[in-house]
Amino acid sequence: MRDLNIGTKLGLAVLSDRWYGLVLCNLTATPADFMTLRRRVRGIGTLELLTVLAKMNGLQLVTESDHYRYQLTPTGLALQQSLRALESWGDQMIVGMH
Repeated sequence: MRDLNIGTKLGLAVLSDRWYGLVLCNLTATPADFMTLRRRVRGIGTLELLTVLAKMNGLQLVTESDHYRYQLTPTGLALQQSLRALESWGDQMIVGMH
């Protein structure tokens, strides 16, 4: 393989952005209020969180329901599972290094 395919590049771009990962970790299939999400994702500004959510909506990872309530789509839930698997792998690697 000489280069990563477009799908791999997109997946890595999403996962390499700190805010995307934190939003993925802090949302579920049940709608969450924007301000609740804002408190969970520490360090992000309100405007930046709105921008990230809009981009994630464009990627069909999240959906907005009534009055600024956000939830993961089936695609977002699948990516969240992949992120958790990657976290588990990383944890195993860290333990194996000691």
